Amino acid sequence: MSNSELPKDEAISNRVESGVRKFFERLGGALDFALRRPLNPQPRTDVTALIPPLERAIDDKLRHEGSKMIAPNLIELRYDYETYQQLTNKRIDFLERELRLSVYEYIHNRRYSTLGDVKVKIAYDMFTRKLTITANFSDEAPKPISAQNTEPAATSQAQARLMLKNKQRELRASISSGSRVSVGRTHDNTLVIEDSMVSSVHAAFTLAANGTLYLTDLGSSNGTFVNGVQIAMGDKTIVKSGDRLRFGDVELSLESSTNT
Repeated sequence: MSNSELPKDEAISNRVESGVRKFFERLGGALDFALRRPLNPQPRTDVTALIPPLERAIDDKLRHEGSKMIAPNLIELRYDYETYQQLTNKRIDFLERELRLSVYEYIHNRRYSTLGDVKVKIAYDMFTRKLTITANFSDEAPKPISAQNTEPAATSQAQARLMLKNKQRELRASISSGSRVSVGRTHDNTLVIEDSMVSSVHAAFTLAANGTLYLTDLGSSNGTFVNGVQIAMGDKTIVKSGDRLRFGDVELSLESSTNT
């Protein structure tokens, strides 16, 4: 039965009830807007929704140093206190871990350099009602030059030669401190392993100024292993000549020589 077929008093009552309901719905929306409450707070703590603003924050702070693009490596997300209170310690740990991996992959896929390890921290701000994201660098201010010694200090740079080999493959590369040698399936990597179990960008070697060689997993699908021990995604470990390295199902022995 339509409103036109209802008794007059009942039809009026229905219209009044509908009008009151719409009024309070609009009032609630206006209050949410005035108080800056998110209508759906879930996306603010969803990894997929957080990645685009994180990437924008990184790109907004890029530095140009010669031919290198330096990306900020210290990322902080600050929530309003109400939202932060709803996050359990387990959820915070999960977000920090997953966002760190996403940031790490974003930086390395674009061949950006960093001045230190990528770190993501989640905190709160008592004086804000919205999520704020900041991206900073970990470099320190240069030390003042001593008046007794104005001679420029000699700059030393470690260098190493790498060879990965097995019965089917022999891959070679040179690396210097501050640079990296990427390993992966696609041909834009320094060391190319054409195997379906190897990720397009699988891992990377880096060399410290003291000659220490590191291998980092770049979020590979099938894992990076050193002497049978898997490297956690986004983590790095020291490697040396004679180590057995495995990328997915492909195992190779490492031979390296370092000059410092």
